[in-house]
Amino acid sequence: MTNEAELASDTRQRIGVPNVGDVIRTYMKLREQKAAIEAEMKDQVASLKAKMEKLEAYLKTQMDAQGLTSFKSDYGTAFLTTTDYANVADWDVVLDFIRTNDAYDMLEKRVSKIAVRGYIEQAKAVPPGINYGTKLEVNIRKPGAKAEE
Repeated sequence: MTNEAELASDTRQRIGVPNVGDVIRTYMKLREQKAAIEAEMKDQVASLKAKMEKLEAYLKTQMDAQGLTSFKSDYGTAFLTTTDYANVADWDVVLDFIRTNDAYDMLEKRVSKIAVRGYIEQAKAVPPGINYGTKLEVNIRKPGAKAEE
């Protein structure tokens, strides 16, 4: 059996076909490198964002103090904008309000894939007006406590 495995390995190497284990090991190393780079970039971006927020606060304070809504310089223009936001504090209350006031325009247009999947499992059919699909992806996870190469 060992001779067959060695022969297969030698043959794979000679003709340039990688061993599946080698491919997975390489993938795991690349994923670790990617995660390290993303973590480093996330920290760097957070640091830059914090500095930018301090500068924005300074400019806002200066605009308020001078009664202005913008500053123009050779480097660019700083100006105030108003941004709206809406977060749900209590879904039950919000949904009751929407139903009572026929205010369905307050909801985003999307469906829950979990609820749709549940419906399909029960009814053996896709709800009308919904495109539903699945895709098969390759996922790779770290081995348990096995030695890393």
